Amino acid sequence: MDLNSIFSNKLKAASILLILMAGIIVSNIFEKKMLESSRKAIESIYEDRLQPSTDFFEMRQLIANRMFLLERRATDKTYSKSVFQNDLKEIDKQFKLLMDRYEKTYLVPEEEVFLKMLKEDIHKLNELTSELSNYEEVLIAKRLEELKPKAEAINKDLSELSKMQSKIGQEIVSQYMKDLSVSNVLNSIQVILAIFIGVFVFMMFSNRRITLTKIDKHNLN
Repeated sequence: MDLNSIFSNKLKAASILLILMAGIIVSNIFEKKMLESSRKAIESIYEDRLQPSTDFFEMRQLIANRMFLLERRATDKTYSKSVFQNDLKEIDKQFKLLMDRYEKTYLVPEEEVFLKMLKEDIHKLNELTSELSNYEEVLIAKRLEELKPKAEAINKDLSELSKMQSKIGQEIVSQYMKDLSVSNVLNSIQVILAIFIGVFVFMMFSNRRITLTKIDKHNLN
């Protein structure tokens, strides 16, 4: 076997090994991207979907507390105006914290529409509540019925946003399962390519031993 032939065979072998190794590297890069995407999806389910759902429940409870305070102010003469206003401020503070936290999450266009409606309804309720906080008990009782539809509108907005969290969460889980399937396929490809490399290296050494044996026999002759 001449030198040119040996060099040509080694070049072919090196080229095949490089191709197989490149295949492993490329599939590994794609797999890492898939895993990173899956990690972000899981984080999004908690931070952008599960947490807001809990916050919406608390918001509805705060709206109910606000209405309760107004009813108490209208019926309980021992419930002073100053205490009433302080209690309202505390509810407003808690509600704002929850709203600010929700606005920092990733919002889809449909959510932004309902969020705008929610803000408008809250603004109307706050305006009416601020007016009533300065009224006497009898006047508050008369105007209280006007507030109930506003509170119901807010609860409806929060209910729609809660349903949306479940819907978007299911879409994220579905995409996560797809990414996981692709990641498993890429992992299988890497294993197969690694096996090919092992088999190819084994064949190279086997062929080299056969060649050396033939050369030794030729020299003996």
